[in-house]
Amino acid sequence: MRPWQVFLLIMVLAFFAVSNGWKVFYVLTYVLLVLFILSWVWTRLSLRKLQFRRTATSGRVQVGETFDERLILDNVSSFPKLWVQVADGSTLPGHWAGYVASIGGWKRAMWRAKSISQQRGCFQLGPVVATSGDPFGLFRRQITLAQAQEIVVLPRVYPLSRFGLLSGGLPGRGRSSMRALQTTSTPTTIREYVTGDALSRIHWRSSAHYNKLMVKEFDLDPAIDVWLFLDLQASAQAGEGAHSTEEYGVTIAASLAAYFLQQDFSLGMIVNGYKRELLSLDRGERQIERVLELLAVVTSGSGYGLSEALAMDSFHFGRNAVAVVITASNSQSWHESVRQLQLRGVQIVVIALDAPSFEGQPLLEDTFALLEGANIPVLRIKHGDSIVQILETGSQVRSTTQR
Repeated sequence: MRPWQVFLLIMVLAFFAVSNGWKVFYVLTYVLLVLFILSWVWTRLSLRKLQFRRTATSGRVQVGETFDERLILDNVSSFPKLWVQVADGSTLPGHWAGYVASIGGWKRAMWRAKSISQQRGCFQLGPVVATSGDPFGLFRRQITLAQAQEIVVLPRVYPLSRFGLLSGGLPGRGRSSMRALQTTSTPTTIREYVTGDALSRIHWRSSAHYNKLMVKEFDLDPAIDVWLFLDLQASAQAGEGAHSTEEYGVTIAASLAAYFLQQDFSLGMIVNGYKRELLSLDRGERQIERVLELLAVVTSGSGYGLSEALAMDSFHFGRNAVAVVITASNSQSWHESVRQLQLRGVQIVVIALDAPSFEGQPLLEDTFALLEGANIPVLRIKHGDSIVQILETGSQVRSTTQR
């Protein structure tokens, strides 16, 4: 029964009590009036002095990982809470943290919420809203216990032991017999001190061990820059959700980025999607974090075509750089842009996502013959293929040198 209905009933009973003078009407009027006031007071007190907090393991999680958090609701008053419904307005897919509790005075309710992260992106946890009322169900009250907070779901990263398309073919890699004259980030061995060596190059622990001055020698830093070019132009995409060329492309880009950065390459990234995203060249753990944070939120969109995008960003690719183009486009309109990069000395690798396979259709035309004829490695990945196996072995590569 609604409060206004109870109030109307009280007024009717009061009218009959006054007009008839019958004691029963007076008793019913007083009982209902007291009940009405007590219910209202109870509702006012039902959500007072409640403290809420949530303790998540991290503000970031990767696709496929379990997001686990503990939620705590404390009643810091002596007044018991008959029932409290906690609703969480989280936008994280598949994550529900709601709860209904009865909490005595100075008591605590604690529960856990676990879910498997299924979709990359930036989501929110909360706001958390508590609802309660009186024992008779006349009144309800609602308050916000906690504001929304952000959680980022990073794309899945497959660990790679090698990249089959470039194995042994990267300039500037490996331990060279040539030593750098200047200090670099790659110390390799030690030798005996000779006149003219800088004191900053002395390795004191080895000097103490051999009882003579020993200096560090350095390898030349890798001279190669790796650029990942992820094409998310909407018209080329196929499939839905996790079974789409968009998600496959993001996963491949994240896995390759982690691999190259772990190999101490300088890596940059360009995303051609809803809007153009550029991540400048850098290396190390911080660059891995930047790459994953960028890939967590990129989406496909009706931006530039792949040919125009490659032409606009071609000046980023210096000579002896490696450009890995990840695309689902089966058009030949962008092939000329790739060949122009190759003529400038850029080493090109194309990872082609077989868009028709994501919609259950066969590939009608081999549109990459021209690239293969120009000795540009092309790696095809279909829906359901093992991304790790194909990237590591390059088993799908076909080029004129292999025929």
